[in-house]
Amino acid sequence: MPKNWVEINLEDILDRMTNGVNLPQKDIAFEDSYPISRIETIAEETINFERVKYATVSKEQIQKYRLKRGDILFSHINSDKHLGKTAIYQSENILIHGINLLLFRTSKFYNPYLLNYFLKYYRYTGKFMEVAQRAVNQSSINQKKLNSFIFPLPPLSEQNRIVDKLDRLFGQLEVIKSSMEKIPVLLKNFRQQILTQAVTGKLTEEWRLEKELQEWRTDIIKNIATKMASGSTPRGGSDSYTSEGIPLVRSMNVVFGGIKLDGLAFINEDQAKVLKNVEIFFEDVLINITGASIGRVCLADKNVTGGRINQHVFIIRSKREIVLPKYLETYLSSNLIQKIIDDIKYGAGMEAISKTQIENMEINLPPIEEQQEIVSRVESLFAKADAIEEKYKNLKAKIETLPQTILHKAFKGELSEQFESDGDAKDLLEEIMALKRMK
Repeated sequence: MPKNWVEINLEDILDRMTNGVNLPQKDIAFEDSYPISRIETIAEETINFERVKYATVSKEQIQKYRLKRGDILFSHINSDKHLGKTAIYQSENILIHGINLLLFRTSKFYNPYLLNYFLKYYRYTGKFMEVAQRAVNQSSINQKKLNSFIFPLPPLSEQNRIVDKLDRLFGQLEVIKSSMEKIPVLLKNFRQQILTQAVTGKLTEEWRLEKELQEWRTDIIKNIATKMASGSTPRGGSDSYTSEGIPLVRSMNVVFGGIKLDGLAFINEDQAKVLKNVEIFFEDVLINITGASIGRVCLADKNVTGGRINQHVFIIRSKREIVLPKYLETYLSSNLIQKIIDDIKYGAGMEAISKTQIENMEINLPPIEEQQEIVSRVESLFAKADAIEEKYKNLKAKIETLPQTILHKAFKGELSEQFESDGDAKDLLEEIMALKRMK
C-alpha cells in the first residue's frame, strides 16, 4: 500500500448493496410508466436510456428503487465476457433499479467514481471470473463473495484527485480510440480509390505519355476468358468432407486480397472426378456469386491449385495474351464492378448473379504493357496501405491494454501526488468502522 493508504473490504465501503425490483415490463413507454434498468442498459459500461424497459411503479417502489447520482450498477449474472461490467449513474432523471443488476451505493467516505474504476480493474484482470459460479451460457457472483473483495482506501482528498486524473486519462483515451476507428475506413476508401483509378486509366495517365501504346478498349468478359463455370456440392455434402485431400473452395474462402485457408474443406478423388470441369488452375480468378459475400473476388494461389469449387463460387480463366489475371482481379474488385454487381443481383432469400450476367460484364482493357504497370503500381500502393494497417493493428493492441495499465498505476498510488494535509486513511477507516458499529 502507498503511504497513508489502507485496505478495506467492499462491504465496508458501501452503504447499500441490493438487487433490483422485479416488475412486469414493456418495451415502450406507456401512460404513468417509468424506465427500468436491465442487463442491456449497461452493456457499453454507461447508462443507456435507449436500452431500458418500462414498468408501472408505485410511490413506495420509486422511493426504494430509484437510482441516485453516484450509484453503480454491477452485472453479477451474465456471460463470461460481460460479467462484472459496471456503469455509474450520473443523471437526475428517474430510472428504476431492475433485476439482474446489483446496485452499489458508497458511503460518504469513498468516492463512487473511484470504486467504479477499481471494479473495472478487477474485471480487466479476471478477478471476478476467479470466484464466479458457472452455469450454462452464464456465470454469476454472489454478494458474499463480492463483499470480501479488498479495495485500497486512500485519504478522501487523494481519492478525489485520483478520480480527476483518471477521468482526464480515460477521456483522452476515448478521443484516441475515436480517431483510431477512422483508420480502417480511410484505408478501405484509399484502396478503392487506387482500384478505381487503376481500371479507369488515371493511375497510369502520366506513365502513358510519350509511349507508343494501343488505345484502351472495352470488351465483355466472355470474350477474354477461356473458362467460365461454377461448381456444385460434392456427393455426400458437407458430411463427406475430409481433413485432407483435394481442396474445395467455398464462398467463405474467397476474400478480397487472397484465398482464406481457415475453413478450407477437402474432398476425395472420386468426388473430385465429378467436379473435374471446375478444376482450379493457378491464378484463376474466383468470384462469389451468391449470398452475403457476393462479388468478393481473389486469385487462386498454390494452396488451392488443383482443387475444386462449389456452387457458390465462379471461375474465370483469362486469355493471358489479352488480360493478365491480376489485372482482371483488380478490375472485378473495383467499385466500378462492385456497384454493378450490387445493382444486378437478384433473389430475395439467397441473392445471386448468373453466369450470363458475368459473361456480359464490360471490362476496360489497356494494352498488356500498361496492365503490367497498373498491377505493379497497385501492388506497391497496397503494400504501403498494408504497412499502415499493420502499424494500426499493433497500436490498437497496445491501446486496448492501456485501461488496465492506467488502473494498475492508480492502485499503486502512482497517478496523483500525496500531501501531508490529506491525513492518514487509518483515521478514515476508524470513522468507517465506528459508523458501522453504530448501525
